[in-house]
Amino acid sequence: MSILSSMTSSSKTLSVVQRESFFDDSFFKDSWEDFDKAVQSILDKFDDTGLKVDTGSRSKCRDVYSRIRSSKIDEDLYASQALQITEKDGKFQAVMDVKDFNPSDLQVKVVDDRVVVEGKYEKKSEDGSSMSSKSFYKEFTMPPSADIDHVATALSKDGVLTVKAPKREGDAAAKPAGALTSSSSASSSSFSSSSHQSSSSSTSMSSTKKVSMSSSSSSSFSSSALSSNMGMDSLEDMTKDMKDRLVFSHENVNLKLPQ
Repeated sequence: MSILSSMTSSSKTLSVVQRESFFDDSFFKDSWEDFDKAVQSILDKFDDTGLKVDTGSRSKCRDVYSRIRSSKIDEDLYASQALQITEKDGKFQAVMDVKDFNPSDLQVKVVDDRVVVEGKYEKKSEDGSSMSSKSFYKEFTMPPSADIDHVATALSKDGVLTVKAPKREGDAAAKPAGALTSSSSASSSSFSSSSHQSSSSSTSMSSTKKVSMSSSSSSSFSSSALSSNMGMDSLEDMTKDMKDRLVFSHENVNLKLPQ
């Protein structure tokens, strides 16, 4: 499904509640561990000092993460972004760093069974003569049992966004081990990333560059039964790999600012 077609579906824009700093506000307490995991994943990818995030090292690790993010964001909006998705007992939760995106341009929507997060990243050149602008787009598919009518989102003042959907009331309780009925129907997803770059003394574009890629790091869910030969090890692997379906897209436009 293309981004355009998904956005023409029935959608609802959510109100983003403004909160205090992420680790100082107990409202976010059940997301602290998830964000620590998100930061750890970026440290594991880009830092070679072996830092491990825990309550004692959290501040230092976040400082290192921030430096990594600052140095990498102009290369790729997403590769260095702390992001963690959790689906458990029919509930959905996403926590992500959006500190570098303009809060006034940050928007969260529910589109059918998906959560869409959009924003804008802008940066002036060192001499202040030009502006770089990139659009930010992420899409998450929620599990069938999540209550899409009660999706809630909040933004800490230090730029951590949470999106949560409770389990829909009336759904059957989770089945005990040995009576599992939900499975991953397709362990694949599409990642698309487009970049349009231009630089001129007017607002006209002079060049366009597009890049697309694909990966298999997410899964969608259905109510079909697990095959008889899928044991608990397979289920654990599936849960470990369980991620949101992400569609990444951004545009990069350099405009000459008036003197």
